[in-house]
Amino acid sequence: MLRQYRPQRFRYETIGGVLRHVGTIPIGTIFRSTRLDPRFTRKLIVEAWLPREIGAGRVRNGRYENTFAVGGHLAQVRDLSNGRRFMLADHFIRFCVDHD
Repeated sequence: MLRQYRPQRFRYETIGGVLRHVGTIPIGTIFRSTRLDPRFTRKLIVEAWLPREIGAGRVRNGRYENTFAVGGHLAQVRDLSNGRRFMLADHFIRFCVDHD
C-alpha cells in the first residue's frame, strides 16, 4: 500500500480526482529511531503500509473469514545500516519524525 488511508492523523491529497485523507508519513520517509541510549540509534526508511486484518469480517458459504482493509497502522521499515526489515506502528514513527 503506497499510502495510509483514513488514519487518525491525516493530511488531504487528491487521488483520482477525489480529495482523500492520507497519513502524514509517506513511503520513503527516512528517520532515526530514538532510544534512551544514542549508541543504538538507527536510520530507518518506511517501505510500505500494511493493510490491517479484520477477524471474521465476512461470511462466505456459512463460514466466517478474515478480511483485509485499508487504514492499517503498521509500516514495513528497513534498517539502512544492515538491511533488516521489520514492522513498526505509526505512532512510534510519528514520534521519531517529530523529535528528529
